[in-house]
Order: sequence, then C-alpha cells, then structure tokens
Amino acid sequence: MSAWPILPFDECVSDASAGNLKVPKSEYQESDTYAVIDQGKAAVAGYTDDPRFLYRGDLPVVIFGDHTRAFKYVDSLFCMGADGVKVLRPQPGINAKYLYHVLSWVDIPSAGYSHHFKFLKEENIVVPPLDEQRRIAQVLDSVDALRARRRVAISLLDELAQSTFLDIFGDPASNPKGWPVNPLRELGHVATGNTPSRDVKENYGDAIEWIKSDNIDPSRLYLTTASEFLSATGAKKARVVGPGSILVTCIAGSRARIGDAAVADRTVAFNQQINAISPSEQEWRFLYAQLRAAKRLVQERSTDGMTGLVSKARFESIELICPPLGLQKEFSARVSRVDMLEESHQRHLAELDALFASLQHRAFRGELWEAPAA
Repeated sequence: MSAWPILPFDECVSDASAGNLKVPKSEYQESDTYAVIDQGKAAVAGYTDDPRFLYRGDLPVVIFGDHTRAFKYVDSLFCMGADGVKVLRPQPGINAKYLYHVLSWVDIPSAGYSHHFKFLKEENIVVPPLDEQRRIAQVLDSVDALRARRRVAISLLDELAQSTFLDIFGDPASNPKGWPVNPLRELGHVATGNTPSRDVKENYGDAIEWIKSDNIDPSRLYLTTASEFLSATGAKKARVVGPGSILVTCIAGSRARIGDAAVADRTVAFNQQINAISPSEQEWRFLYAQLRAAKRLVQERSTDGMTGLVSKARFESIELICPPLGLQKEFSARVSRVDMLEESHQRHLAELDALFASLQHRAFRGELWEAPAA
C-alpha cells in the first residue's frame, strides 16, 4: 500500500450543479446541436438546440447519477438532464480523468431509487502526485477503450443475427409474410418459476443454479451465471428447465425489462419473475430470435403501472409465427456462426473486465508499478 495522502471528498471535489438550467426529459430531441447528459447509463440521453441550457462551468467534469450511481467523464459542451444529475468538478491538484476513474471504483451502497450522493460525499479519496494521477488514468483509459471496442463488436454481431431473422421471416408482430400463427402454449411447455421456502435452509446449497431476472442480459444469447444456488432438496421444489429452454422476464421493476429473453445452455432453476418455454418442435434459436423481435408483444400483455407483470396465462396466449421447420433450421445454421463469434467476444470481454478491475485495485493502492530495485 502506498503512502499517498487520503483526503476527504470535499477537499477533492466541488459540486458545480447549481446555477444551471436543466432540460426537461419531455424536451429531449433525437439529434440537435447540444448533447443532453443525464443520470442514465447512456453516454448521451438526447439533444437540444437551446443554448440557455448549456452548462456554464469549467470543463472537464465528472457527472454522477444521484439515483443510478452512474459516472460519466465529460470534456465538451453539454446540457444537464432534468433529474438526479450532479456535476462534480475536480479541485486544484486533482486530474479530472483520474477523479472519474477513482470515483467509478468506489463501492456505493444501493438505496434503490433514492439519493446516493450522500454516500459518495462520505468517501475518502486517495490522491497520488498529479503526474502519477495522469499515468494511472492513461493506463485505465487504454484498457477501457479495448472493452468499449469489444462491446461494439458484440452489439454489431447481435444486430446481424436479428437482422437475418427479420430478412427471412419479417416482423413477427405484424407478420407481413403471412406465416401461420399459434399461441405460445402450443409451441412448447410453459412454466413460471418459484422460490423454495427460505425458512428451510436445506433448500439452498450448490446443486443447481437459481436464475433471477438479473441473469437475463438482453445483450447475451445465454443466461449469465447465477449468484445463488439450490440444493438437491430445493431443486425438487423448484421449477427446472433444461438446455434450449428460453427464459423471459415477466415481472420487473421497469416495464422496459419486461420481455428480455435468454437461452439456458445448462439445466437451471428459476424464480417467479420469469416464465420459461421449452420448445417442442420449433428450433430454439429461431424461437429465441422471434421472442426478441416480438418483445413488444410480451410488453403489451403486461399490467399497467410503472412496474410490469405478465402472468403465465397472458404469456402463453401470445401468438407467434410458425414458418416451416426447414426454414427455421436454415436460419439456425446461418446464425450459429455469428453466435460462436459473439460468444468468443464475450469471453474476451470478461477477461478484459477482470484485467480492468485488477488494474483499478492495484492503481488506487499504489501497486500498479513495481518499485525500482535498490
């Protein structure tokens, strides 16, 4: 561990949020002169042509999402989004890009959709010499750039697979090619997950993964690894599906997450937020692509309100297209090569993520470079 000073948050950062007009979300444009940056995950939330909304302070700055805990580094003209945006300006002696990286590394506890700046302000920040800050930022930037390029490649491959589906079959929601349709219940076995009693500790162990909606990542073909496992006893009380089953988020805190889908490439159990279909005759890769293309059909079955819920009865009543099995197999064969390439990129991205986390840990402990030999 280095002997670098560790300073309170307010000695390193000033809150420059006040005194700036904020763009109402209803006024965001898809393209225009000035970028609108809010607390969401996207780098740019929208645009405006009104210069009155321009941030008036010095650049660069770090944007913090008070509700989302997201950090962004901004070094060009921007306008603040309406809600939950904190503009953090480095104090003299603090490099802005270093500040972005060190704050992103901080583990801020989640308080749901509440305010998190109060937690951030309690943090202390390790402050190496300014030259060292710049070196650390350059190293982390270089690896982060590699991660960004991998994500772009994965996104493009995903778009290729989905566009191949649409080229062959058309939009399943409007069915322009007039394929026969059937309700989902006739295309396979539909099941809703459950939660074995937590009062019985013997239900939980290490026998089988227990999938939650967090493990359904719409950017990935297959389920991510669960953080919680059931015992053999718990598995007998759970809903369990095998490889080739498609798991769909049907209960979520955000309606946007309703209809997210991923494929099981191993036997898993799953909770009540999820409906799963195990195809009977249809190609699983075709059915997965169709459910993704027809996500809005799932969302249309959702209850009203800020959150979403699609019951099993509503889910299995969704009508999907049923083209000839030979055409489904042809589609699966065509996208299998794309899937393999995408999975390769995903593995490389995971390796880069691990490297980045290791570099962060070492950098902020002063262990990024070995000390010169005496």
